[in-house]
Amino acid sequence: MAGGWRGLLEEESEHQWLTLSLFALFVVFGAFAIDATEHFVGDQIVDVEAQHQGGLVTEIEYQEAEGGYTALVFSPSAGYHMFTEDAKGTVTYVFDPLITNEMAAQVNFIKAMPGGERVFSVAPNQLLSLQDNMMITYDYTSFNETFTIQDVADRVGSSSTDRLLLTMEGSSTSFRGVVAGVPTPAMSMSSGVQWHHVESHSDGLWVAIGTHSSTSGADGSSPATPQARPVLGWITWAGDANTPVLRNVQMFGSGVFHGFAQSGTELVVGGTVESLVISADEEVKPINAPCALAVSDTDGKVWFIGPLGSTNLATYANGVLEVHQLSRHIPVEVSDAGAQGEHVHVHGTDGEGNPIQWSIDITADGSIESGRGFINLLFLLSGGILLAMMATNAIEQLRQKA
Repeated sequence: MAGGWRGLLEEESEHQWLTLSLFALFVVFGAFAIDATEHFVGDQIVDVEAQHQGGLVTEIEYQEAEGGYTALVFSPSAGYHMFTEDAKGTVTYVFDPLITNEMAAQVNFIKAMPGGERVFSVAPNQLLSLQDNMMITYDYTSFNETFTIQDVADRVGSSSTDRLLLTMEGSSTSFRGVVAGVPTPAMSMSSGVQWHHVESHSDGLWVAIGTHSSTSGADGSSPATPQARPVLGWITWAGDANTPVLRNVQMFGSGVFHGFAQSGTELVVGGTVESLVISADEEVKPINAPCALAVSDTDGKVWFIGPLGSTNLATYANGVLEVHQLSRHIPVEVSDAGAQGEHVHVHGTDGEGNPIQWSIDITADGSIESGRGFINLLFLLSGGILLAMMATNAIEQLRQKA
C-alpha cells in the first residue's frame, strides 16, 4: 500500500501538487469571501446636494409622503435658518437667516406628529405647527402663567387627539395637558427630575425620560460631584382638565437617555450606556445597545447609531437585537437623524468638525446576511466536491497500480 502511494506521488506529482495548490487557493479565497460578508457594507458618506449643503443640520424631520424634509440648519456665515424642501427641490423658508435669524436660533426641537404636522416652539406659551404649506400658531398666553415648551406628544384616539406638553417652569420641568386649546395646570411634582422627552404609550398613559441629580453624596458619589442618573417616568393623564400625575419613576445606573424610537407596538429608548425596550404591557427591558441616537426606519426597525469612531451598528426589530460589524468606523458625531424610503440619514460633524451626512441603506442588512449564508453554503459544497473528486481520482489510480 505504501509502495502504491509512493509510486502514485512519483508518477502523478505534478498533477497532484497542482490540484492541491488550486484547492489551497480556493480555501484562502473562500475564507476572505466569508469574512468580507461579516461586515455591514450598506453605509456611505453622502455628497449632499440638498438645500442644507454645507450647513450643520441640528434638527430634521423627513416627510415620507412628500419625499421632502423640514430642517433647522446652522452655518457660520448665516447663523441658524429653518426651512422645508420638497421632493422637487422647492425651498420654503420658515425663518430666513437674512430676515429672522434670531427667531431660528430659538428653535429647540422639531417633531413630526402622528397626524403629519411638524411642531416646534420659539417663544414662551406658544407652539408652532407646519401643516402642508401653512404655519399654525397655538397660543397659550391667555392666562397668567409663563412656561416654555420643550417637547410634545400626541395620543390619537377614535374621536379626538390628546396632547401632552413637556414644559420648563422657571428652573424645573413639568407636564401640562391641552384641553380645547387651554393648558392644564402644571404637574405638581417631578421628584427632582429634569425631564427631556415625552412620548405616548397607551390611552391615558405617557412615558418620559430625564435625569435625576441626587443630593450631594446621597447615592454614594462624591459630595463635590453628585452623580446624575437616567430616569424613566410614567405619567397618567386622560385628556381632561385634570393635572397630569407622575405615577412612578424608574431610576437606572448611569449614562443618559436621549430619545424615543418606535418598533411596532414597542417603544425603544436610546441611551449612552444601555437602551430600553418598553412593551405594550408596560414591561421595561434593558438591552445592551449603547448609542448616541436611536432612530426608526420606515419598516419599524430601530437603528442604534454609536458615537464617532464606533465600529459596530446595532438594530432591533420583532424582539431581536442584532449587532453588525462595520467595514469602517462611524464617521459622524451625531446631531440628528431620520428615515426616508430605503435609507436612514444621519447628520452631524466629522472628526474635524465639518458638517457631514452619513446614510445607511436599510435593505443591505438582509442582503448581506443572506449573501454570507449563500457563500458559506457554496464554499462547503464546492470544497466537498473537490475533495470527493481528489479522493476518487486517488482511489482509481491506486486500483490501476494494484
